[in-house]
Amino acid sequence: MILNSKKLRKLRTNPKLFFKDAIEKKVFWLSGVYNKYLPKKYKGFTQYTIISSVYNVEKYLDDYFNSIINQRIDFKKNIFMILVDDGSTDNSANIIRKYQKKYPKNIVYLYKENGGLSSARNLGLKYIQENNYKTPWVTFTDPDDFLDRNYFYEVDKFLSTHQDDDICMIGCNLIFYYEKQKQYKDEHPLNFKFKKKYLIKEVCNLNDFIQLGVQSAFFSVKKILTSGLYFDEKLRQFNEDLKFTNQFFIRHENEKVAYISSAKYFYRKRSSGNSIIDQASKNINLYLQASKLGTLDLLIDAKLNLNRVPLYVQYSVLYHFAWQVRSIVNNSEKLYFMNEQEKREYLDLLDKNFSYIDSATILNCSYKGFYNFEKKGILNCFKNEKLDVSEVYIERVDYKNKEILLRYYIDTLDKNVKVEIDEKNIVPYYKKDKIHKFLNRFFLIERKMWIKISKSDIWMRCFFENNCRSIVYNNKKYTTFPITTIDGLFQCNFGFNNRWVFIDRPTNANDNAEHLYRYIMQNHPEQKIVFALKRDSADWSRLEKEGFNLIDFDTDFHDIFLKSGVLIASHNYKYYGLKFDFFKNRKFIFLQHGVTQNGLYGPFNEMKADIIITATNQEYHAIAHDPKLLFNYTEKDTFLTGFARHDYLYNNASKENPKSILIFFTWRSYLNNNVFRYIPENTLGEEFLQTNYFLKIQSLLLNSEIKKITSKLNYRIKIYFHHEVRPYLHYFEIPNYIEIVQNENIQDLFCNSSLMITDYSSVAFEMAYLKKPVIYYQFDKKDFFCNHYKHGYFNYKDNGFGPIVEEEEKLLVFLKVFLKNGCKLSHKYLNRISNTFPYFDNYNCHRIYNVILSSEKV
Repeated sequence: MILNSKKLRKLRTNPKLFFKDAIEKKVFWLSGVYNKYLPKKYKGFTQYTIISSVYNVEKYLDDYFNSIINQRIDFKKNIFMILVDDGSTDNSANIIRKYQKKYPKNIVYLYKENGGLSSARNLGLKYIQENNYKTPWVTFTDPDDFLDRNYFYEVDKFLSTHQDDDICMIGCNLIFYYEKQKQYKDEHPLNFKFKKKYLIKEVCNLNDFIQLGVQSAFFSVKKILTSGLYFDEKLRQFNEDLKFTNQFFIRHENEKVAYISSAKYFYRKRSSGNSIIDQASKNINLYLQASKLGTLDLLIDAKLNLNRVPLYVQYSVLYHFAWQVRSIVNNSEKLYFMNEQEKREYLDLLDKNFSYIDSATILNCSYKGFYNFEKKGILNCFKNEKLDVSEVYIERVDYKNKEILLRYYIDTLDKNVKVEIDEKNIVPYYKKDKIHKFLNRFFLIERKMWIKISKSDIWMRCFFENNCRSIVYNNKKYTTFPITTIDGLFQCNFGFNNRWVFIDRPTNANDNAEHLYRYIMQNHPEQKIVFALKRDSADWSRLEKEGFNLIDFDTDFHDIFLKSGVLIASHNYKYYGLKFDFFKNRKFIFLQHGVTQNGLYGPFNEMKADIIITATNQEYHAIAHDPKLLFNYTEKDTFLTGFARHDYLYNNASKENPKSILIFFTWRSYLNNNVFRYIPENTLGEEFLQTNYFLKIQSLLLNSEIKKITSKLNYRIKIYFHHEVRPYLHYFEIPNYIEIVQNENIQDLFCNSSLMITDYSSVAFEMAYLKKPVIYYQFDKKDFFCNHYKHGYFNYKDNGFGPIVEEEEKLLVFLKVFLKNGCKLSHKYLNRISNTFPYFDNYNCHRIYNVILSSEKV
């Protein structure tokens, strides 16, 4: 570490603050100067043993050892370490022996064949017992984590002043360390336990102050050994800590637990993303083994030993399952690795576990991320309880149309909430039910309804089965809700500027916004309009020559948008760096980039668009009406007009067979989220070359049979890469008979192609609109729908516009058939196309313009 003048000045004037800041900011950690500046070692009150299970963590062991050896408490006199090597195959053993050689009296190294975390920790506990260790306390620090320098000091200081409090366990403050970003975040959902410096609670009254992990806790060695308690070795990956800690509590209910906020344990979130916890969601043991041998056995153990299930056990099990339930609801693809029998077993285990958890525990639980939706759903789905509407939520306020969106949860469609405003019954303006599912089970119904508000309205009440129910707004509950609580509802200034701002991507145009802008510019010159684009975009000069009123996205967009009334875009406004708050007195018109065919519920619902433009019958029904799909929109904000750019396709479709094949594969977002985010930038290319995505596309491009087929029948091949692929474009080997067409007009490519090869991309709808065939090459179907998009209403087999193949050989078979018959569609696919699109004309822009204009008059 280099000490600059500012740090040297602080060292001279306030050495105590200097060392405090340096240690807290981890300035000295792993630094050669660390030992020179350390304050004098603290003589400890008592002694501690660390038992650590080690498996292939060579990368982290130096951090781990340095954070322990350099503790403020005297390491040689107070801390003893037992490291159990659970069959590591890396250099972990040599690193441990290096430290053991330096501290032979403090560090014990044990080796065993790989048997899992529990067996390694148990070997450490047995070693303590067999060698008659006198250390009163034991903890189980993980060797890929590290400790604050005051960690043991804070625990020791507490114990020295609470000798008579009969403490059996001490919980410490777990802080996440994000390795890639080098950031520390105190964001654990259970961190409410550490709001006070010290907190002491009787075990029997712990309630929701649970302790799940043993790595950040200290246990009385005597109480563990006299209980005959060990980690369950049948649990090799999940819930071993939860089970051990709670079984320990069950056997020491009359004793006390302490939580110490200043004792900080740093839990490493690996940049590689390869820890057991990081990979947990794809491991069947989390759902079956952990639910049976972990939580269910624990619940039964509590019942047998105490003749009841204490609240701390109930809350521990509920905490474990809450995250699973939340991630699997409406997302059955998440368990793609399970067969039907395994899914039935999982559901049965959930039923059995929740049978031991009281309904009141579920309803009273206030953990982060566990809301009324999950609570009511669990009661209905796993405890088979009838739901009572206890709250009605004001979910959204439409300041422009003076409407509010109400939401509540029910278990049957015949249950209704009655709304009164100033003692008058109110009929909802729009209403929609969303049916949520957990695997093949009904979870609950979420009902939404829009109601109109007038300036004279004073208060609102909601009734269910003739009983007044709470109205929740901004996390506050009201029995009688004053309308004036909605700040600025009737003071909101909308329409102060009737200028419309259009944008596709900041870097390029030629999407729905450009085509709609052109129509308005040519047919409604009275409307104030501007088009946003980066000045260095290849499209800038083209649009400027046409007479587009262009504004530079980098320098002018934000300011001009704030002075305008409407944003009309082909992408989510977040894509342009905007927030929803900006649209309190502005409208967002979402033209869409492509037909929504998959389960994009989350991004759609967060967007809260004022108008969504749709292009197909099924898409409109899915977004506005279908209760089994989870869109928040209704016919209030969803309109079936056709896409603006389809006017161009209609006007420019080729009359003859252009004898051209277009290849277009969409991107896989999970490569960014699950693979590339853990990889250093200088090795991204190497990782991309190993992906199934690259290998399959590259194999297709180099297939010699394609060259033979297309040459014989005089077809050209063009490939257009998704914009996310462009940084990796140079890794592809492209034969000279295949043309890369990144800079061509994409609409012209559709018009001048005979056939498309794609995977899941919505560009297939463009070809279908032109009544041209598509071959879907879906070489990674399971991964795609588990990690990229959820299944939506669109079934490629029943609704698609061409054959689906998963192997390259079958793709070639269909390609030959299509090319030989002149790329003509069969009646089967022509009928599907006819049933998909309501309009085959060049009036799409006209219809969209009228929808926007009508909304301006509301």
